Amino acid sequence: MQRKKVTIIGGGAAGLKAAYALSPYFEVAIYEKAKTIGRKFLVAGKGGFNLTNSAQGEALIQHYDAPAFISDCLRAFDTSAVRAWLSDIQIPTYVGSSGRVFPEQGMKPYEVLKAIKNRLIKQGVQFYTQHQCIDFKDDALVVQHGSEQFTIPTDYTIFALGGASWPVTGSDGTWATMFEANGIALSPFQASNCGINIEWPESVTQYHEGKPLKNIRISVNGLNRMGETLITRYGLEGNAIYPLIPAIRQMLETQANPCIYLDFKPNNSLEQLAAKISGATMNTRDYAEAFKLDGAELAILKAFTDKHCFINPHAFAQAIKNLPLPVHSLRPIREAISTTGGVQAAEMNADFSLKKYPHVFAIGEMLDWDAPTGGFLLQACFSMAHCAATAIIKREGKENNSEIQ
Repeated sequence: MQRKKVTIIGGGAAGLKAAYALSPYFEVAIYEKAKTIGRKFLVAGKGGFNLTNSAQGEALIQHYDAPAFISDCLRAFDTSAVRAWLSDIQIPTYVGSSGRVFPEQGMKPYEVLKAIKNRLIKQGVQFYTQHQCIDFKDDALVVQHGSEQFTIPTDYTIFALGGASWPVTGSDGTWATMFEANGIALSPFQASNCGINIEWPESVTQYHEGKPLKNIRISVNGLNRMGETLITRYGLEGNAIYPLIPAIRQMLETQANPCIYLDFKPNNSLEQLAAKISGATMNTRDYAEAFKLDGAELAILKAFTDKHCFINPHAFAQAIKNLPLPVHSLRPIREAISTTGGVQAAEMNADFSLKKYPHVFAIGEMLDWDAPTGGFLLQACFSMAHCAATAIIKREGKENNSEIQ
């Protein structure tokens, strides 16, 4: 009996994982509009290749702003399951000090991608690059390759397309027009895991652009994160900023004078800082040594405090612990690591199929959800892919043939 056909649109992380799970049971083909698969997957690896995270259970779920069905799939195929899958295809992993999970030391991103692709080829998956889907029905797709357009009949379709971040990799969100034309409601794309724009004075940019602010705490609307951030010509970026972007985005939308708050000495209380200057006659030139501030920290503090605060050591100590820093805006979507927005949850069934098209599934960043960096983005893509594939397998009554991969 001829096997049924599953067509996957998008050769990124989500599409590859779906193909892995489905190919033992179906004829599977991946269509990718770029010349090669996994371009965003490879770019992500340049900054430290977090394949997943070691967090599990509710400690994992709390990192996501996502519909319930996405949270459910994270529980169903969690970080341990992702590591087991990677191990099965000869990609050993280890947990770093931050809880992030990396491929074995010395294994480069292209080697991880190659290992996945080689396994898929072995399992019979067909790859078609430079093929772009331009329309879909419940049982067919219209694909363009060069100047040719042709219709592909299919039993199931999985769209595994990116959001709108990093358009150089092909993740440009242009598929949104096709989905809206087919009656699928989308939320506007917005930047996430991105830098923030701050109107620095020249005293900061001229001398301190490119310098890190280490071991600081950043707070916004009751949320706070410790870590490191980088001073850029336009503002700040880095791991202490990215988890706060959803709160900063909301603040920019609702507040007249949006600010984040910097604590340059999160390991010292205000009382401990005050003790450093107790009984001393302080001049402003003594601040750096007394409070152990580097040049960049001192420049920012000076730029965003008034004269009275700067010449008053006790007021200056308070600024060290809670400096308001006005935020102008977020960086453009094209610079963001990820986006929120996309297919609205109301359009989706719990198994990731579209309510209007029961044989068409959508997974990955093209759905409306949000998460920080640190392995959480890829984890959700892998989890959604596994759960969508499992739903198709169960619809066809094949789940008892063997353990679903």
